[in-house]
Amino acid sequence: MPELPEVQTTANAIEKYSKGKKISYCNVRKNKLRWKLQADLSQRLKNKKIKSVSRRGKYIIIELNSLYLVIHLGMSGYIRISNNLTNILKHDHIDIVLESNTVLRFNDTRKFGMVFYSEDDPTQSHPLLKKIGVEPLTRNFNKKYLYEKTRNRSVSIKNFLMNGDIIAGIGNIYASEALFDAKIKPNKLSKNLTRKNCEELSSSIKKVLKLSLKKGGASISDYVNVDGNKGYFQNNFKVYGRAGKPCYTCNYIISKITLGQRSSFFCKKCQK
Repeated sequence: MPELPEVQTTANAIEKYSKGKKISYCNVRKNKLRWKLQADLSQRLKNKKIKSVSRRGKYIIIELNSLYLVIHLGMSGYIRISNNLTNILKHDHIDIVLESNTVLRFNDTRKFGMVFYSEDDPTQSHPLLKKIGVEPLTRNFNKKYLYEKTRNRSVSIKNFLMNGDIIAGIGNIYASEALFDAKIKPNKLSKNLTRKNCEELSSSIKKVLKLSLKKGGASISDYVNVDGNKGYFQNNFKVYGRAGKPCYTCNYIISKITLGQRSSFFCKKCQK
């Protein structure tokens, strides 16, 4: 699933190409993704001007005049920006066609994505968005916040980090990589983190996310950026997907365990 860096990279590119432009029309080829699309989606988007594009958690929010369009990439979704109205690929489900025929094209192989409009600011009104936790690249996410939130939590720190109601946008990849950087094993109970652990982990999360943003995100399956190219952060993985391979730091073999039905990768020697 695309995580914070991939979604932010996509949102930044959409804003670059579309801010200030009007939507000429919307072409829906598949009216059901994770949920059924609103029947009047195309009608409501027509002639709306794009004011800004932002991200909240793993959601892309396109602010229009008097409306908001919300996109979640799901497990396998991505958006391409094209000037070709006819080069349709398999699983290209929605086209948002702007003036001058620039197309925002949503592709989703597994159909777990979401596209919907909201009359009100969805970050304040929509049940899926208003409960999202703190953004990890803001000042509100720090060692104090992490320490307070982990008290009395008997869940593993890996699963804690992936709880979007506590911290926004962190999934399997970045939880694994940040924990390695902070030298904390993924199955350590959250409540057992020390203040020092929380200081190092909050710093590592910011460090790993910022590096991935510079690399255009990670492409390990379907994800590509808006021009169809892959991100490069997968070339910087220290533990994710490296089970059975030597640790770059100590040469010990990287281990793989399952936490919350998700694979977790770590170095038994470096992470305690």
